[in-house]
Amino acid sequence: MYLPQQRPHHDIAALFAAAQPDFLRVSAPMVRYSKLEFRRLVRKNGVQLAFTPMMISESINNSEKARQNEFTTDPDDQPLIAQFAAKDSTEFVTSAQLIYPYVDGIDLNCGCPQSWAMSKGYGCGLLRQPERVREVVQQVRRTLPSDFSVSVKMRLLAGSEADSVERTIDLARQLEYAGVTFLTLHGRTPAQKHSKDTLNISAMEEVRKSLQIPLIVNGNVESWSDACELHAQTGAAGVMAARGLLANPALFNSDYPTATTTPLACVEQWLDIAAAARDNLLFQCFHHHLTFMWSSEMKRSLRVQFNSLSTKKQVVEFLGEHYNVRSSGPAPEPATYTDCTYTHFTPPRHARHIAAEAEELAWSSRSDGKFFTEFKAHQISNPAGVDLELGGLFGAEE
Repeated sequence: MYLPQQRPHHDIAALFAAAQPDFLRVSAPMVRYSKLEFRRLVRKNGVQLAFTPMMISESINNSEKARQNEFTTDPDDQPLIAQFAAKDSTEFVTSAQLIYPYVDGIDLNCGCPQSWAMSKGYGCGLLRQPERVREVVQQVRRTLPSDFSVSVKMRLLAGSEADSVERTIDLARQLEYAGVTFLTLHGRTPAQKHSKDTLNISAMEEVRKSLQIPLIVNGNVESWSDACELHAQTGAAGVMAARGLLANPALFNSDYPTATTTPLACVEQWLDIAAAARDNLLFQCFHHHLTFMWSSEMKRSLRVQFNSLSTKKQVVEFLGEHYNVRSSGPAPEPATYTDCTYTHFTPPRHARHIAAEAEELAWSSRSDGKFFTEFKAHQISNPAGVDLELGGLFGAEE
C-alpha cells in the first residue's frame, strides 16, 4: 500500500541532545544494503538514526527510474538522513530539493575511498578540494529551511599524523561555520585499508574536542561493546556501524549486549519484514542479508546449499528445516510504502546529464557488488570463520 508523505521533519540536533549522556546509535549508509526493509529491521533493534544507501546525485536528479529504484520510505522510517555522492553544489542542492519532503536531512559523502568514486570526483575525491565541500554546504544552507539537517561524512585527511589531524580539524571547523548540523568521521585516511590497527581513535577524539556541533564516529564497530568503547574513547555524540550491523542487525539492541552473532529473534524479524514487503524486497537483497547474518551458523555443506536457493519460499523452508528459524506468526499484512512522486520540484536538466541513466547501472540493486562477492568467496574458502580483510564496502566508508 502506498501513502502520500505528510510528516514534519525531525530536529536532528535535538536528537543528539536527547541521547546524552549516552550516544546516538546510527546505521551507516551502505550501497545495496541500508534500504528501507533493512532500516525497518535495525530500527526494531536499537538504531536511533538511519541513513539511506549512498545515491549518485547525477542519476537521482535526472532519472525518475533511478529515484524509484534507489529510494523508498514509509511513514515510520524516521528519523532518516539521505546520503548523496555529488561533484558540486548544483548537483547536491538539486538532490536536496528533490528528497526534502521525504527525509529529515541530507548528507554529502566525502568518505568513499574507492578508486572509481575518487576518479569521478566523488567521496574522498572531494577532500582534495575542501573549499568545494564548504561551498556545497553553504549553498544548500541558502536554499533549504534552516531546521533541515545538513551533514558531511568524511575521513581523516591525508598527511603525516600531525598534519592529518590538523587538516581534518581545519576542514571540520570550516564546515561547522558553514552550517552543518553534525559531522560523521571515519578514523582512517582515504589510503588506509580496513584493519583494526589503522583506526586512529586519538585523532577522532581531537576532532571531537575541536567542535561545538555533534560528531558521529565510525570504524571497527562490530559489537555493542565496541560501540561503547569507541564512545568512551572519543566522547563522540554518536557511534555509527556498518559491517557490524550487517553481521548482526541487533548490534545496538541492549537486550543482547553480549551477542556475537545475530540473535534468532532478529532473523525471524527479517523473515516477517520480507513477507510483509512482498515484491518490494528483491530476493537478492533478502538473501544477501541472511548470508551476512546467518552464514557463520552454517556448516560448509549447508552454506553451499543455502547459496544455491533462488526463492524466498525456499529460503524460509531451508531455515525452518535446518535451524528451526521461522516467521513469528501468521502472514503479516502488506507493508505500507510512501508514494514519493517528486511533483513538488522539477530538477533542471543539462546536456552533460544525458548519460545519467547509464550511470545508475553501476548501482543496480540486482548486481551482487564487490563486497558481497568477496564475502561469499571467503565463506566458502574459509569455513572456520577466520577474520579476513575484504575489499571496498558498498560506498560506505566502514
